[in-house]
Amino acid sequence: MTVRARNLGLRVAALAAAGLVLTACNDDLTDAGPAASSAAGSPSASASHTGKAKEPANGGKPSTKPSGGTAAGTDKAAQAKMGKLALTAAEWETYAADGDDDTSTDNSTMDKSCAFVPDGTAVQGLTAAVARFVKQDHESDTTFASTEADQFATVADARREVQSFREYDQRCPNYTQDDDKYTGVHAGKAPAVPGADEVYLDEGKATYPTTDGGRTDPRDFVFIVARKGTVVVKVSLDADPNFNATTSKDDARAAMAKLAAKW
Repeated sequence: MTVRARNLGLRVAALAAAGLVLTACNDDLTDAGPAASSAAGSPSASASHTGKAKEPANGGKPSTKPSGGTAAGTDKAAQAKMGKLALTAAEWETYAADGDDDTSTDNSTMDKSCAFVPDGTAVQGLTAAVARFVKQDHESDTTFASTEADQFATVADARREVQSFREYDQRCPNYTQDDDKYTGVHAGKAPAVPGADEVYLDEGKATYPTTDGGRTDPRDFVFIVARKGTVVVKVSLDADPNFNATTSKDDARAAMAKLAAKW
């Protein structure tokens, strides 16, 4: 499975912490308090970071590729099609572009200790993939998101990709990837997606390491995957903890609707 669909290709893992740098200039920050509404109109929430912002463990330079390599898809026509499906920042409307596209087809699996690890192979039957990253900066933190479009060789290959998320959630509701921790991961109410043969949604909490040896506050994330025939589309969103997570997740559902309108 392309694990980047689960955690934005390690990009959220890096950038969620990086978002905390936005408050680093305020050494006297003790309680950020309710943040102002986002550009998308999301209402503020009472949850906030406390204390001085912590520098992210990677120095603020995120990776744009998942662990294990940068193998690319083999079908140029499919690659072009997937590039048209994955949403641009303009299509998100209130988000900004956040780095280069990811076209890796590398496979990762959940080991017996509930850790995601690359296995050195390509995802079975995956002939083309494009993941595109966006972010929405707020007063004291950032929401990070991505969309991905995958072309598989057969329906069976595409169905296997969706099923892998269901199976991993059931076996490992708490899992790790490198030093990133995901807890309480569970199936949620999947939205209706026009044209989809199947849809799955999971959600939970994520925390990331910081350079001072600590960890970020827990951040809500949501992941939606939908399949139509041999095409699988995915939306991942890691919410700013200063904002209403439910409203932020509405952005993920809206993004999935836009993807489905193009396939």
